Amino acid sequence: MDGSQMQQVEPLYTSRQRMQIAMSGQCPDRIPTMPQICYPHAVHILCEDYRLGIKEVTEKPQRAYELILEIAQRYAVDGLRLFVTPEPYRVVEHQEELIALDRQTGTRVGRVDLFGGGAVILDEPEIWIENAQDLKKIPRPQCFDILQTRSLLELKETVILAHKLDFFVASSPPAFTMNYLSRVRGRERALMDLMTNPDLVKQILEVALSQAIEHARALVHCGVDALYIGDPSASASLISPKHFEEFCLPFYQAFCSELHREDILIYLHICGNSTPILEMMADTGADCIEPLDPLGGVKVSNAKERIGNRVALMGGVNTITLLEGRAEDVYEEAIACCRSGGQGGGYILAAGDMVPDFTPEVNVQALIRAAREFTY
Repeated sequence: MDGSQMQQVEPLYTSRQRMQIAMSGQCPDRIPTMPQICYPHAVHILCEDYRLGIKEVTEKPQRAYELILEIAQRYAVDGLRLFVTPEPYRVVEHQEELIALDRQTGTRVGRVDLFGGGAVILDEPEIWIENAQDLKKIPRPQCFDILQTRSLLELKETVILAHKLDFFVASSPPAFTMNYLSRVRGRERALMDLMTNPDLVKQILEVALSQAIEHARALVHCGVDALYIGDPSASASLISPKHFEEFCLPFYQAFCSELHREDILIYLHICGNSTPILEMMADTGADCIEPLDPLGGVKVSNAKERIGNRVALMGGVNTITLLEGRAEDVYEEAIACCRSGGQGGGYILAAGDMVPDFTPEVNVQALIRAAREFTY
């Protein structure tokens, strides 16, 4: 059929099956949706007071799972992300900020990010690496021990519930390339390290990789359908393709090779400008790459032409359009993404990065409607 035709199609697959087929590079009955919704957007839509909703999740992290499941049902998406929850904090209001306190000591540990993500921004890094001797600071728990933690037990219960509701579920191990390096060395220093201290960089990433593999195995035991490798700091907006090839690609390849033994789908998230590294992203061994960020100059059509026969693609809808555009604008842009990425299958409609917290509900609904009404 002509890709411009729009009509309702009787479903041949469940949402979970549809996502599995598309992320495997094949063609389901229609293009599935996994819009990249994080819990702060759910707070915006479902809670009367945004600040109080964020405060509640920071104090009771499992609440994030409840909100994600509720908003996923409200939007009728095909896939969702359930990230491992952090430890709970006590939260107090101070002027315009929400301050996170250690639950045991009552001492300040950081502030809550109210402008995009809801995470606690720590005053001091949990781990700081000065030299190779400091590598012993990095925790190295094994899969069995990770599975006994509160966070993983709660995740497993939520995955079971999400599957009963017929959602495809992705989750993420800890970062292990540029995002991790930035955390333990500082953003500016990490970028300089690529040129001035490459041996230390590789030593740090080797330890981070082994840590991430153990966490990923635990996630597989929790029953997730896909593993999400999130590494925005590996974008060509920040590092050169040459540095990506040296410091990121081998570690992604090692991760994918190891975890594919578990018969799990893997997708790689690098937002910003990924255009210069698309082929290398496909070389990682991941099943799918995303988010095809138009704010970074990435075009779904270009990605489809260059690597769409090798890996599945996900994303492409401009987050500014979602946040500030009309529902009709979102719908038209989403349909254009479907035309560019959908032919032949292997495409999942989603935002070009995380759905902004304050995106209007009608705009997310317009994105999902586009996938339901588009026909191959």
